[in-house]
Amino acid sequence: MKRLLLLLTLAITITSCDLVNSVTGNDDDNAVKLYPVLVDGDWGYINQHGEIILEPDFQNAGDFHEGLAVVRESWGWKYINAKGEIKIEGNFNNIRRFSGGKAAVQFDGRWGYINTSGNFVINPKFRGASRFSDGRAFVRSVDYREFYYIDENGERIESVDLPDDMDYVEENEFRNGRAMVRDDDLYGYIDKSGNTIVDFKYAEARPFSNQLAAVRISDRWGFIGNNGEVSISPQFISVGDFGNGLAPARSSSNSFGYINKSGEFVIEEQFEQAGMFSEERAPVMINNKWTFIDKSGNRITSPKFDEVEPFYNGLARVTIYVTVEDEIEENYGYINKSGDYVWFPTR
Repeated sequence: MKRLLLLLTLAITITSCDLVNSVTGNDDDNAVKLYPVLVDGDWGYINQHGEIILEPDFQNAGDFHEGLAVVRESWGWKYINAKGEIKIEGNFNNIRRFSGGKAAVQFDGRWGYINTSGNFVINPKFRGASRFSDGRAFVRSVDYREFYYIDENGERIESVDLPDDMDYVEENEFRNGRAMVRDDDLYGYIDKSGNTIVDFKYAEARPFSNQLAAVRISDRWGFIGNNGEVSISPQFISVGDFGNGLAPARSSSNSFGYINKSGEFVIEEQFEQAGMFSEERAPVMINNKWTFIDKSGNRITSPKFDEVEPFYNGLARVTIYVTVEDEIEENYGYINKSGDYVWFPTR
């Protein structure tokens, strides 16, 4: 297959400084451990100790991935490195974070992919584009008619048993070498070559995680393995994804607990809502407020947050609602794995 090279001349400026180390996963020693914070309406970055490293000079800011972070500066979308230096900028309508050495960017209403040097490696020719995972990305055709997967060269993934008219699914990334696909309102799973590994027969399903995927059979949820074999029999009212070997589930009540890969509850049903474990911590809701638990079910804080995000490189972003003159404002902070604030919520 012919590799797509840059055929369009775009207004992209790349600075000459070397890129910082790439991120290969959570809690990676080589990861850029800087975190966006909001100070008096502008975004900057702190380190793990809550010290401001990059001054709040941005209109918007995202997490670092593969050494670069998405920011909005002077009302334009750009990528910066850990020193705050602009590494990639251009006349982009929108941009997304790097994954697998590529980032989806929108130029003149169409999406393509650039590398960490800022060069287009897949030209802007899609109406929609997700980030790469396992060397594959989910895109929408320029005429809006089709959704399909492409490889790292931008070539369409095709197989004799791959549906010609896949439906859109939000969680379309490859995990464990499998992607969840929907066709005629039924879910199945494909491998990286587009071969159907699990037939399209489930009315509801979840992506693979920790080598298991949640599927609904009749009115109950269970889990299947990589080839579609039933690993945990359908017995749950609702479930979430596995992370760190545990998954949220509820079987006989309106409350969630956590099960292991044998389908046994190791943390009893007690939470109003429950999320996936990440970095040995999981978000749970108690009395309409969020906190985090460890794998033994111990809370690391009292339930006091209005919104939370998963732990990433040692910290979790938390949100507190503050009423100011009859309006609710969102204040953002960070806690560590012990539940201590490293950055008290600000706006």
